[in-house]
Formats: sequence, C-alpha cells, structure tokens
Amino acid sequence: MMDSRPGTPTPGPVRRASSGISSHLKTANLLLLVGALLLGTACTPEPPAQQPSPPNILLISLDALRADHLGCYGYDRPTSPFLDQLASRGTRYSQASVNTHGTPPSHTTMLSSLYQESHRVGFGATTPQGRNDTIPAEVELVQEILQTHDWHTIGVTGGGYMSASFGFSRGFDSFSDKARGVAQGTAMLLKQIKPALKVGRPIFAMYHTYEVHSPYEPPPQYHTIFGEYQSDVSPTSKSLVPLQLKAGTVLKEEDFDFLESRYDGEIRYTDNVLKAFFAKLESNGFLDNALVIITSDHGEEFGDHGGLLHRASLYEELLHIPLILVGPMVPEAVVDPQLVSLVDITPTILDIANLPMTPIMEGTSLFNRPLPDSWPDQRIFAQYTSRYYSVRTPRWKLIHQPKTNRLQLFDLHRDPKERRNIVKRFPEIGESLHTELTEWRQGLPKLDMVRSQTQELSTEMIDELKALGYIED
Repeated sequence: MMDSRPGTPTPGPVRRASSGISSHLKTANLLLLVGALLLGTACTPEPPAQQPSPPNILLISLDALRADHLGCYGYDRPTSPFLDQLASRGTRYSQASVNTHGTPPSHTTMLSSLYQESHRVGFGATTPQGRNDTIPAEVELVQEILQTHDWHTIGVTGGGYMSASFGFSRGFDSFSDKARGVAQGTAMLLKQIKPALKVGRPIFAMYHTYEVHSPYEPPPQYHTIFGEYQSDVSPTSKSLVPLQLKAGTVLKEEDFDFLESRYDGEIRYTDNVLKAFFAKLESNGFLDNALVIITSDHGEEFGDHGGLLHRASLYEELLHIPLILVGPMVPEAVVDPQLVSLVDITPTILDIANLPMTPIMEGTSLFNRPLPDSWPDQRIFAQYTSRYYSVRTPRWKLIHQPKTNRLQLFDLHRDPKERRNIVKRFPEIGESLHTELTEWRQGLPKLDMVRSQTQELSTEMIDELKALGYIED
C-alpha cells in the first residue's frame, strides 16, 4: 500500500552552480538585494510548510475474537454493526493473522514486532504456574519507545495475563489492569484520556479487554439475542477447559450452537459498548487527528478441528483475526487482501509517529506495503511455542510439528477450513515451504536475555486466571 500519511515532500539535494558562473550569480543577487532594500520591500522567502502534528494513536485488542464472526468478514449474524461501519470508514485487512496465540506471547509480539521464538514469552513448562509469561527486560515495547519521545502513554487492560505483574505496564505514564468488562474498561480509558488531551502531547492509548474471551457470559439481554439453544454445557471457563481437547467427541451440535450463540452475544455487547465509547472520543476531540487500530490476539475454536477455546494448534480459526485501521491518514472503504500479521502493528505505529524501527523488528508498516505484483511472494509465519510452526502463502499453508516431524499442507483456496492434508499429493510444495520455515527460524534475532525466575502468582491472580480458564482447580 502506498504511504498515505499527510506531509510535505522531502527536499531533494541542493545543486551547486558551476564555478564559471558563480561570480555572476553573486553579483546579480547582490544587486537584487540592494534594489529591494532601497524600495523598502525586502524579498523574504516563503516560510517552510509546517509538518502535521503527530496523531493520537489508539490500539484496541479484543481478546479471542476470530475474524469470521464479524459481519464485515462475512458472518451472517449481525454481531458487529458498529465495527462493520467503522471498517467502511477505513481499511480492513481481510487476511490478517496472529504469529502465535495465547494472550501473553501474542500481545508481546503485537507490542514488540518480535516473534515468540525471539521474545520467548510463553515458553517453558506446560502449566501457567511453571511458564515464564513475564516480558523480558531486553524486549523493547512500542509504548516505551513512544514514551522516550515525549508521547503521553496510557494503558488499560483486563488484568490476568495482561497485568503489570507480567510486564505490560512498562512504558505507560498511566496504567490500570483492573478493568473488569468492556464497559468498565472503556470508561476507565476515557477518564485517563480526558486530562491527557489538555496537556497537548500526542497520546498513545492501548486498550485490552477479555469481554469476548471465555466465560461467555454477556449481560442477560444478550444471552438469547441469536437464538435459544438447549444444552447442558455451562459457558464458564471452568466447565469448558476440561473439554478443550475432546469437545468434538463428547459435545453435540446443539452444544456448539449454544456456545457460539453466547460468544456471538459477547461480540454484539462489546460492539454496542464500543459504539458509545467512540461517540465520546469523537466529542472530546481525540479522533480529530487519530489513528485507530482494532485487532485481536487470537481467535477461538468451536469444534472446527475437534476442540474448544484456543488449544495448542495453528489452524485458521485461531490464527485469522480482524485488523481494521481508521483515521484521516487511512484510505477509506478499502478491503486489503495482503498477508499481514501482528508483527506489523508496532512498525505501523512507529511509522505514523515518524519514528524509526529498531534493527531487530520483524514486521513492516502497513503504510509501506509492497505493490500487488509482489503479493504472491508474501509469507506469514506463526508458531505455538516450539511445538508447532506454520508458514502461509496467499494459497498454501504448511504446519510442522517438530517432535513427530509431521507435516500438514493445505490449499486454502480450495480447502479454507483445512480439512485435507495434501502433503503427499504435492510433496515438492511441502518440502519447499518446510525449507522456508527452517530458514525463517534460523534467521530470527537471538536476544541476549537474562531470564528471571518464573512469576510468583498471588491468590488474587490465580483466581483471575482460573476464571479465564488458564488454571484448572
């Protein structure tokens, strides 16, 4: 995509006059200056055009929101009328993906433009108590960069793995991880934005909510907004986590219908709250010159491949997420089919802030994408710790499981739901993509990190993570 940010062209290099005519030019200029002074009207140059002030930036992460449950991504239920309308005012990326899933590692990638293989968040033991989900000090986050360049940085999250305990408060002038639900969270963010607008510095605000994440318990009026279904399954995380790996064999179609209707109710409720939130942002002037980025850290499964929630896999129901950009610097009513991912978020923010990327960042600004003739060569890489890796082209997707050396190849044009592994039918494509995946891993930056001990979890934190399904009783 061409860079559509407002601004003035960069002046070209100054050309020097040749030595043969330089003295004549000096004499002519002197005569002009004397004449102007005699007339009392000095020839002053036009003042340089002022650079536009940096825009405010709002990054919204709607945890566990899969793209294909939004109307603007083709869903048949009216789950997202406001987000759909917002997308029509900006650019919607139809093929956006995460580079890992799980709240701590995916948000670290979003805020650092580093793959999980480099930042290492979420690696370690298989239980939340044993994993190291704290962001290493050596991983620089976008809000830290903005803060050092005099941006006013504000962060509001839903706590849990997005709490200050795990490093997500770093780089924020004001930060709260106490938002319980999207209504409370947006109100808290507005309360912090209002005084910041009076200071006059550009604002970077990050908002994260678990509202769409399990448990699927929106306000009562949204429980049956998309139909009434008979099911004995409770939509709480406590009930769903034990079914995570075996849902396809123990749940009935009515159970999945019930859970999806509750999940969709969560989306519709969130959409309504965001509509009111944006109306207030508009009235207080925040959006007059602002870039808004709306996305998610991963999707959610409802039996697509036999599981629930977001288990260890790299299928599209977990990787394909919404990505919507809105603002005066963003092309309107555009659906962009390029392959983009969360590693591109931080470069985009730095680009619009007119700040350079660090040398180890892996993404590309969404304002500086390649031209269409290079799109067939685009790749998206993803991983789930060291257990699964994937590479995707506009048509093909390969998933590699190193422990068993299993390869799965899917033709996403003919088989978008990834039902048929055709690696034996097209071995040369599978081998080529496997080679690319290996070379990608080998080429990633290796940070010299001093690992701290695993995070000690407080009783309050354990209760939060249990409610979200990260820790079982």
